[in-house]
Amino acid sequence: MTNSSLPESLELFLFDFCPFAQRVQISLLQGELPYQAITLNPAKMPDDFATISPLGNVPILRVNTTETIFESAVINDYIAQISSISMEPSSELQRAQMRAWSEYSSGCFMALMQLLQAKDKEAFKQANATLISKFTILSKQLLTDGPYFYGQQFTTIDATYAPLFLRMQTIKSLFNDFSLTDLPENIVSWMLSLLECESVKKSVMGDFTAIYSDFIHEKSSGKYLESHLN
Repeated sequence: MTNSSLPESLELFLFDFCPFAQRVQISLLQGELPYQAITLNPAKMPDDFATISPLGNVPILRVNTTETIFESAVINDYIAQISSISMEPSSELQRAQMRAWSEYSSGCFMALMQLLQAKDKEAFKQANATLISKFTILSKQLLTDGPYFYGQQFTTIDATYAPLFLRMQTIKSLFNDFSLTDLPENIVSWMLSLLECESVKKSVMGDFTAIYSDFIHEKSSGKYLESHLN
Protein backbone atom coordinates (compact mmCIF):
# COMPACT_ATOMS: atom_id res chain seq x y z
CA MET A 1 0.00 0.00 0.00
CA THR A 2 1.30 3.46 -0.87
CA ASN A 3 1.07 6.75 0.94
CA SER A 4 -1.75 7.84 -1.41
CA SER A 5 -4.02 5.28 0.24
CA LEU A 6 -3.15 6.13 3.83
CA PRO A 7 -6.01 6.61 6.29
CA GLU A 8 -7.07 10.19 6.86
CA SER A 9 -6.43 9.86 10.59
CA LEU A 10 -4.94 7.43 13.12
CA GLU A 11 -5.61 7.73 16.86
CA LEU A 12 -3.86 5.51 19.39
CA PHE A 13 -5.55 5.05 22.78
CA LEU A 14 -3.09 3.91 25.44
CA PHE A 15 -1.88 3.85 29.03
CA ASP A 16 1.54 5.46 29.52
CA PHE A 17 2.94 2.36 31.30
CA CYS A 18 1.62 -0.17 28.74
CA PRO A 19 4.34 -2.05 26.81
CA PHE A 20 1.85 -3.24 24.19
CA ALA A 21 0.85 0.32 23.36
CA GLN A 22 4.52 1.23 23.16
CA ARG A 23 5.01 -1.50 20.56
CA VAL A 24 2.41 0.20 18.40
CA GLN A 25 3.91 3.66 18.90
CA ILE A 26 7.32 2.37 17.84
CA SER A 27 5.85 0.89 14.67
CA LEU A 28 3.95 4.07 13.86
CA LEU A 29 7.07 6.16 14.38
CA GLN A 30 9.31 3.76 12.49
CA GLY A 31 6.80 3.64 9.66
CA GLU A 32 6.65 7.46 9.63
CA LEU A 33 2.87 7.41 9.97
CA PRO A 34 1.23 10.49 11.53
CA TYR A 35 -1.00 9.69 14.48
CA GLN A 36 -2.50 11.19 17.63
CA ALA A 37 -1.66 9.53 20.95
CA ILE A 38 -4.49 9.69 23.47
CA THR A 39 -3.22 8.79 26.94
CA LEU A 40 -5.91 7.42 29.23
CA ASN A 41 -6.11 7.29 33.02
CA PRO A 42 -7.11 3.75 34.12
CA ALA A 43 -8.82 5.24 37.18
CA LYS A 44 -10.95 7.64 35.13
CA MET A 45 -11.83 6.20 31.75
CA PRO A 46 -13.89 8.17 29.20
CA ASP A 47 -17.64 7.55 29.35
CA ASP A 48 -17.68 6.47 25.71
CA PHE A 49 -14.70 4.11 25.95
CA ALA A 50 -16.93 1.04 25.53
CA THR A 51 -17.79 2.25 22.05
CA ILE A 52 -14.09 2.69 21.24
CA SER A 53 -12.90 -0.57 22.79
CA PRO A 54 -15.62 -3.26 22.99
CA LEU A 55 -13.38 -5.43 25.19
CA GLY A 56 -12.22 -2.53 27.35
CA ASN A 57 -8.57 -3.06 26.42
CA VAL A 58 -5.74 -0.87 25.20
CA PRO A 59 -4.02 -0.27 22.90
CA ILE A 60 -6.75 0.62 20.45
CA LEU A 61 -5.98 2.12 17.06
CA ARG A 62 -8.90 4.14 15.70
CA VAL A 63 -8.81 4.60 11.94
CA ASN A 64 -10.61 7.51 10.27
CA THR A 65 -12.44 8.30 13.56
CA THR A 66 -14.81 5.31 13.25
CA GLU A 67 -13.06 1.96 12.72
CA THR A 68 -10.98 0.40 15.48
CA ILE A 69 -8.35 -2.33 15.73
CA PHE A 70 -7.23 -4.02 18.96
CA GLU A 71 -4.36 -6.37 19.93
CA SER A 72 -0.89 -4.90 19.43
CA ALA A 73 0.33 -7.66 17.10
CA VAL A 74 -2.67 -7.20 14.81
CA ILE A 75 -2.29 -3.41 14.88
CA ASN A 76 1.38 -3.73 13.99
CA ASP A 77 0.53 -6.03 11.08
CA TYR A 78 -1.84 -3.34 9.81
CA ILE A 79 0.81 -0.64 10.25
CA ALA A 80 3.31 -2.72 8.29
CA GLN A 81 0.78 -3.01 5.45
CA ILE A 82 -0.02 0.70 5.16
CA SER A 83 3.47 2.09 5.70
CA SER A 84 5.57 2.85 2.64
CA ILE A 85 8.61 1.81 4.68
CA SER A 86 9.20 -1.93 4.69
CA MET A 87 8.83 -3.37 8.19
CA GLU A 88 8.67 -7.07 7.34
CA PRO A 89 11.16 -9.55 5.87
CA SER A 90 10.69 -10.12 2.13
CA SER A 91 10.44 -13.90 2.52
CA GLU A 92 7.00 -15.35 3.31
CA LEU A 93 8.68 -18.00 5.46
CA GLN A 94 10.60 -15.38 7.43
CA ARG A 95 7.44 -13.33 7.91
CA ALA A 96 5.72 -16.37 9.41
CA GLN A 97 8.75 -17.10 11.61
CA MET A 98 8.84 -13.47 12.70
CA ARG A 99 5.23 -13.68 13.86
CA ALA A 100 5.99 -16.88 15.75
CA TRP A 101 8.99 -15.41 17.57
CA SER A 102 7.03 -12.21 18.22
CA GLU A 103 4.40 -14.31 19.96
CA TYR A 104 7.23 -15.91 21.96
CA SER A 105 7.72 -12.54 23.63
CA SER A 106 4.55 -13.19 25.67
CA GLY A 107 6.44 -15.79 27.70
CA CYS A 108 9.32 -13.36 28.21
CA PHE A 109 6.93 -10.71 29.51
CA MET A 110 5.34 -13.30 31.80
CA ALA A 111 8.78 -14.18 33.22
CA LEU A 112 9.44 -10.49 33.84
CA MET A 113 6.11 -10.14 35.65
CA GLN A 114 6.97 -13.16 37.80
CA LEU A 115 10.22 -11.41 38.64
CA LEU A 116 8.32 -8.28 39.74
CA GLN A 117 5.98 -10.33 41.90
CA ALA A 118 8.58 -12.65 43.48
CA LYS A 119 7.93 -13.00 47.21
CA ASP A 120 11.55 -13.56 48.23
CA LYS A 121 15.11 -13.68 46.89
CA GLU A 122 14.89 -17.34 45.89
CA ALA A 123 11.70 -16.76 43.88
CA PHE A 124 13.35 -13.72 42.29
CA LYS A 125 16.39 -15.78 41.27
CA GLN A 126 14.15 -18.47 39.77
CA ALA A 127 12.16 -15.92 37.76
CA ASN A 128 15.37 -14.32 36.56
CA ALA A 129 16.73 -17.72 35.50
CA THR A 130 13.55 -18.35 33.53
CA LEU A 131 13.89 -15.01 31.78
CA ILE A 132 17.52 -15.72 30.88
CA SER A 133 16.66 -19.21 29.59
CA LYS A 134 13.98 -17.79 27.31
CA PHE A 135 16.40 -15.28 25.85
CA THR A 136 19.00 -18.01 25.43
CA ILE A 137 16.55 -19.85 23.19
CA LEU A 138 15.75 -16.67 21.28
CA SER A 139 19.43 -15.81 20.86
CA LYS A 140 19.84 -18.74 18.45
CA GLN A 141 17.41 -17.04 16.03
CA LEU A 142 19.21 -13.71 15.71
CA LEU A 143 21.22 -12.94 12.62
CA THR A 144 24.84 -12.40 13.56
CA ASP A 145 25.41 -9.16 11.63
CA GLY A 146 22.76 -7.11 13.51
CA PRO A 147 21.97 -4.57 14.69
CA TYR A 148 18.34 -5.72 14.48
CA PHE A 149 16.67 -9.11 14.59
CA TYR A 150 16.86 -9.38 10.79
CA GLY A 151 20.20 -7.68 10.33
CA GLN A 152 20.03 -4.15 8.94
CA GLN A 153 16.23 -4.05 8.58
CA PHE A 154 14.08 -2.82 11.46
CA THR A 155 10.96 -5.00 11.51
CA THR A 156 7.91 -5.37 13.72
CA ILE A 157 9.66 -7.98 15.86
CA ASP A 158 12.08 -5.25 16.93
CA ALA A 159 9.11 -3.08 17.92
CA THR A 160 7.74 -6.06 19.85
CA TYR A 161 10.81 -6.64 22.03
CA ALA A 162 12.00 -3.05 22.50
CA PRO A 163 9.47 -2.28 25.30
CA LEU A 164 10.56 -5.40 27.15
CA PHE A 165 14.22 -4.39 26.90
CA LEU A 166 13.39 -0.88 28.13
CA ARG A 167 11.70 -2.31 31.21
CA MET A 168 14.59 -4.66 31.89
CA GLN A 169 17.07 -1.79 31.61
CA THR A 170 14.92 0.33 33.94
CA ILE A 171 14.73 -2.44 36.54
CA LYS A 172 18.51 -2.71 36.33
CA SER A 173 18.83 1.02 37.10
CA LEU A 174 16.51 0.71 40.11
CA PHE A 175 17.54 -2.62 41.58
CA ASN A 176 21.12 -3.70 42.26
CA ASP A 177 20.37 -7.43 42.29
CA PHE A 178 19.12 -7.45 38.68
CA SER A 179 21.89 -7.83 36.12
CA LEU A 180 21.92 -8.11 32.34
CA THR A 181 25.35 -9.71 32.21
CA ASP A 182 23.98 -13.25 32.18
CA LEU A 183 22.04 -12.65 28.98
CA PRO A 184 23.52 -13.94 25.71
CA GLU A 185 25.89 -11.43 24.17
CA ASN A 186 23.92 -11.04 20.94
CA ILE A 187 20.73 -10.36 22.92
CA VAL A 188 22.50 -7.58 24.83
CA SER A 189 23.81 -6.10 21.57
CA TRP A 190 20.33 -6.23 20.06
CA MET A 191 18.88 -4.61 23.19
CA LEU A 192 21.38 -1.75 23.16
CA SER A 193 20.83 -1.13 19.44
CA LEU A 194 17.06 -0.95 19.89
CA LEU A 195 17.26 1.36 22.89
CA GLU A 196 19.28 3.81 20.77
CA CYS A 197 16.67 3.90 18.00
CA GLU A 198 14.89 7.23 17.63
CA SER A 199 11.54 5.49 17.23
CA VAL A 200 12.04 3.71 20.57
CA LYS A 201 13.21 6.87 22.35
CA LYS A 202 10.30 8.92 21.01
CA SER A 203 7.78 6.24 22.04
CA VAL A 204 8.51 6.86 25.72
CA MET A 205 5.79 8.84 27.48
CA GLY A 206 7.26 11.42 29.88
CA ASP A 207 9.69 10.29 32.59
CA PHE A 208 9.61 6.56 31.99
CA THR A 209 11.76 5.68 35.00
CA ALA A 210 9.25 7.42 37.28
CA ILE A 211 6.28 5.89 35.45
CA TYR A 212 7.69 2.38 35.61
CA SER A 213 8.87 2.80 39.19
CA ASP A 214 5.26 3.57 40.16
CA PHE A 215 4.15 0.50 38.22
CA ILE A 216 6.71 -1.66 40.07
CA HIS A 217 5.53 -0.36 43.42
CA GLU A 218 1.96 -1.26 42.49
CA LYS A 219 2.71 -4.75 41.14
CA SER A 220 5.43 -5.57 43.69
CA SER A 221 3.74 -4.18 46.79
CA GLY A 222 5.01 -6.15 49.76
CA LYS A 223 7.21 -8.29 47.52
CA TYR A 224 10.98 -8.77 47.31
CA LEU A 225 11.67 -6.29 44.52
CA GLU A 226 9.83 -3.36 46.07
CA SER A 227 11.68 -3.71 49.36
CA HIS A 228 15.09 -3.67 47.62
CA LEU A 229 14.70 -0.80 45.14
CA ASN A 230 17.45 1.84 45.12
